[in-house]
Amino acid sequence: MSDAPYDDALDDALPDADILKALAPYAARGGGAAIGGVRLRDVKRRQLLRCEVVRFTERRHETPRTAFGTKDLSALPLYEGAITDHPLPAPEGPGRLTLIRAGSYRPVPCPCDNGQQQCAGCSGSGGHPCTCRNEPPPCDVCLNVAPCTECEKTGRRRTRTTKARPAATGPGATAPGAQRITCTVCGTPEAACPRCSGRGRIRCPHCEGRGRETCARCSGQGVGTHDVCGGKGSLTHWVEGTVEYAHETASLSLPKPDWPDKVRDRLTSAARWQPRDVPADDAVPFGVDGEHRAAVATHLARGRVELSRRVTLETCPLACVELMDDPNRVFHVFPGARSLEVVSTLSNRLKQRLIAAGAVIIIVLALIVWLLA
Repeated sequence: MSDAPYDDALDDALPDADILKALAPYAARGGGAAIGGVRLRDVKRRQLLRCEVVRFTERRHETPRTAFGTKDLSALPLYEGAITDHPLPAPEGPGRLTLIRAGSYRPVPCPCDNGQQQCAGCSGSGGHPCTCRNEPPPCDVCLNVAPCTECEKTGRRRTRTTKARPAATGPGATAPGAQRITCTVCGTPEAACPRCSGRGRIRCPHCEGRGRETCARCSGQGVGTHDVCGGKGSLTHWVEGTVEYAHETASLSLPKPDWPDKVRDRLTSAARWQPRDVPADDAVPFGVDGEHRAAVATHLARGRVELSRRVTLETCPLACVELMDDPNRVFHVFPGARSLEVVSTLSNRLKQRLIAAGAVIIIVLALIVWLLA
């Protein structure tokens, strides 16, 4: 298919005569000639296109499900065979339907002891041997110091010439004058370590001297909740069918903008976009430029899960114009609400000159700094 009709349509939408008339005030403002003397250097016409497709879709899924205990699913509708083939009434709008495949509902007892099982942490014993091995650990206060300055755990007093009072806190502390208490072994006042009372060892903090710790997993019961059934003692199996209805929006904007932001903003707010009717067979409508037809055809293609759609397609011509008497500006011309809109920007030629001039200024400044250093 030739693109000539669409090229001719762009010429008809933005003829040279109308462009010259719209640019006359800008040419005069820039020191150019009046309307009769405006000369076009170059005109590049493009078609802008934006298209939005809102598709109302249906997606169906089938999932095996399992729940703890006996689950009542009697309120959910049934379906036969595959969920993809099950007939349903036309939906009113977006939403989700949940169904159960007929014959798939199956409650089964769990092979456990009414939802409990032997604790895996302690093998049902309710505890673990303590790391102290039923032997009280050494006192951490009187370590390397006599637990009792009189009997040394013998129960008998001994004669001494000076009264020693090792520190009551801190491993190996021997500061004189530290407080001691009555020994529970020999009964001597102010002779024993305050932590072990003269015994030299203390009760294990983990097992309280029993030599066995309580299992933290089952709190000493020896049994725990069966993980498979969640402690319910039974399971329910079924196949769940899900149907989801949703509005899915897809937008297309052509071509990719390569113009300044102020041009894009003006196109959005002031351009007169022309609606295009999309044929019933979703073919590319007449009036779409040949540059865009393949992309629009792909965008309009129907999906397998699509029930209905709403399509909005609009086009707008845009001309990028350079004048013979004003090489430093580019004029973007497009239809507005009542007349042609014009947005002027700096030309690439002027931008390159400004960049080159800036580079020269930077070099000169760098030389001046170097010479003054």
